[in-house]
Amino acid sequence: MADVIAGNTELGATKQDLIAALVQRELAFNAKLLPYFTDVSAYAVPGSKSISFPKLTSFTVVNRTEAAAGDASALTATVDQMLLDKNAYIAYIIDAMTKVQSNIQAEMEYAKRAAAAHGRYVDTQIISILGSAAASFENVGADADVTYSDLVDMQEAYLNAEGLVDQGAWFMSVQQNKALISLTEFKDVSAFGEMVIRDGYVKQLLGMPVVIHTGLAAKQAFLAGKESIAIGFQKAPSMDEQPANEYGVGAVRVAMDQLFGLKALQTGLKGAAAGKSPLILGLND
Repeated sequence: MADVIAGNTELGATKQDLIAALVQRELAFNAKLLPYFTDVSAYAVPGSKSISFPKLTSFTVVNRTEAAAGDASALTATVDQMLLDKNAYIAYIIDAMTKVQSNIQAEMEYAKRAAAAHGRYVDTQIISILGSAAASFENVGADADVTYSDLVDMQEAYLNAEGLVDQGAWFMSVQQNKALISLTEFKDVSAFGEMVIRDGYVKQLLGMPVVIHTGLAAKQAFLAGKESIAIGFQKAPSMDEQPANEYGVGAVRVAMDQLFGLKALQTGLKGAAAGKSPLILGLND
């Protein structure tokens, strides 16, 4: 009886499952900002090019006089539309010699780095929205390092916009984190009451977590709520490969892509200008 040798037919599906798991893990690890905003992927159904979000004004309560009819009021509805137009794409070729002579698992390592790049791209798009949709900035016309007064002012603006503390987060560049941990209010036990930077950074500011991100420019810092930005994936990160035998037998061309959209929410409400979300506050414009 001839021996049966397991090859691509038997193990190909397993290999793809492993790569798919790796891709999802790397995307989640490198897209650090995703968990802090609203995921509307469930509404990004096949066939749609956009997702619309209704915005309703609020009711005003009146003190109705006894035996007098109360006036009815109506809500005004407008719509925020998110385009599903971020068609993120990466392709690469693994030469046959690379596969044979590399002392690492070339396919897995390439996939890992492609997924990481996709994750960073998602964060880049979120950071772009933070900058363009911030309702206000602390320092207009001048770039300055963060001060304790800046933080308090940003928190006040966030709370005035009915932002929820348990849904808000601070996003700091590496340089602003340095300025932050240099503030007397955080490094001086006599000022704060306890040592808060024993781990090298301030984990929480005024009740909200701090996220340090290398994708932010040196003078950038933001405070934003979960309902300030929506992100929807119409197509999760996927990969496919085909032979590229012009680079040797066994060489492959691999593509990895995803399709998603982002949109600032609550724009124009709570006194914010058109296109600006009152739940996003910036340090420097």
